[in-house]
This record gives sequence, structure tokens and C-alpha cells, in this order.
Amino acid sequence: MRWVVVALLVAVPVALVTWVVASGRRPLPPEVAPAAAASQPGRDDDAVLKALLAAPLAGVTVKGGVTLYDAKGLFDYIDGAAPIYIERKFRRLAAAEMATPDGGELTCDVYDMAAPENAQSIFERERSPAAKAVDGWPEAITGPKSFVFRTGRYYTKLTAFDAKAEALLPEVAKGLRTRMR
Repeated sequence: MRWVVVALLVAVPVALVTWVVASGRRPLPPEVAPAAAASQPGRDDDAVLKALLAAPLAGVTVKGGVTLYDAKGLFDYIDGAAPIYIERKFRRLAAAEMATPDGGELTCDVYDMAAPENAQSIFERERSPAAKAVDGWPEAITGPKSFVFRTGRYYTKLTAFDAKAEALLPEVAKGLRTRMR
């Protein structure tokens, strides 16, 4: 009987501390919408996401296919930045390496954030003070060799690896935005 009492005296405080620590997580930003609310019955969201990158955009083609990442895979892909996406109800990432007709290279990352409010939240969170606004497109910013925008539930990052690809970023972004509508 003494062993049962000793086990309880050890187990209860450990369980209590674990519960307190686990429940002390930071709350989500108030503008974040639940992930389930964005999905429509009968719609294959993964197929829709992959289809955004399936056909060439401004002459740029996918090299080696589109890779989809869930929350676990996101940690491998973007390392320490994954929690800010997951907090904002990240659903899936479609990532692809792309090639321009003249040999340039870029990456395209389309984050399905499950709801427009979530995409807006991550767009505002990741906005760099050095980023430049895009004329006539308030949901887009540019930087050196990058073009970032949001449309609906999607948050997209285009990153060029050379000047050839950088010159095509605005056209690729416009093509993606059209497909996302």
C-alpha cells in the first residue's frame, strides 16, 4: 500500500506540471480562422494546390514535379519558421523548382493557409521593412530576387537564383494569381 501512495505522490505533481506547461501555449492571433471552415465538401484541396503549378507560367516550367508538405514536413523544408505558419492554420505547402526558357532558376512555394484571413496574417507577419510595394497590387511585395503575394487562402513566395529568373518573377506571380481566383 505504501508503494501505491508513493507512486501517486510522484505521479500527480508530474501530471499537474505537464498539464500547466502544455496549456500555457501562446494563443493564436485573433484573425486566424479554423482550417476546417475553408474546405468545401467533395473538393480535393491537394489536387487544386498541385494544379496551380502544373502548367507553365510565363514560359517557366516545373523541374522534377511539385512536392506537397504537411505540418511535419514543413519543419524539414523551412526549419525554424514552421511554427508561425502552423499557428496560423497552415494546411499544406506546394513547392517546386522551376526553370526559365533561357536557363534561369527559381523556386515557387505556395502555402495553402486554409482561409484568406490566415494568408493575410502570415503575409503581414513575414513582411520585411525592406520590401517594396507592387504598384496596383496591395497584397504583393518585392525584394532582391523575390516576389511575395497573397490571394485568397494562398500565400506565395517566389525566389529567383539569378537575374534571368528575377526578371520573370512578376509575370509568374500574375499567372499564379489568375489561377488562384
